[in-house]
Amino acid sequence: MNKKILTFVSILALITMLTSCASKEVEDPEAKELVGTVNTVVLEHKGTALGVNLLPVWVETYIYEGITGVEKLKDYQDKYCFVAEEISTDLRAGLAWAEGVNMPQTIARNVQTRVESTFSGAASGALDSKYNTYFESIVKTITDIDYSGAKEAGEWWVLVRRYDNDVKKKYTDEYRIYSLYTMDKDYLDMQIINAIDKAAKESEPAADKDQLINSVKDIIQAEGLK
Repeated sequence: MNKKILTFVSILALITMLTSCASKEVEDPEAKELVGTVNTVVLEHKGTALGVNLLPVWVETYIYEGITGVEKLKDYQDKYCFVAEEISTDLRAGLAWAEGVNMPQTIARNVQTRVESTFSGAASGALDSKYNTYFESIVKTITDIDYSGAKEAGEWWVLVRRYDNDVKKKYTDEYRIYSLYTMDKDYLDMQIINAIDKAAKESEPAADKDQLINSVKDIIQAEGLK
């Protein structure tokens, strides 16, 4: 067999191998099980002294589903919910934090995330670089506002011990504190829309930008923040 035939056979074999590999379906790697050595146990909670052992539904929902899950609960369907949480080694210090928590700041952070999501949804990927700065400035402006009208709706704490099964004498106790605040959806929506209008007026006007701003406002008025 001469060199030309050998070369042809080699190339043919290589093409066959590549085609075979390309035709195989690529499988995702299997998830690896994570094994931890640290366990937790609840030593005490707010209801212990009163013999109340049921965890408030809003706390459990927040832990497993987040704030939007809380807002789907029957008691909060017409409200926006905000939860401030703290971990402390001292209960008095933790409760003092809960009483002095800067809720307007917590609300502003929540509003920022959800308004950004609303802008993205309204734009449907149509934004380009020349508009990014404009809408970032809008979002920043409405984030810097102290939104009023939030009311405390609940507070709960648990004392949790974290320990290693293999080292019985080694553990850490910490208080986990949750403070729930609510605000009427219509009232917060109105504040956000007013803030968007003010920010838009102070920015460079443009018909296409105004159109998107109006789309965002329409979404908030019709559906609220998601």
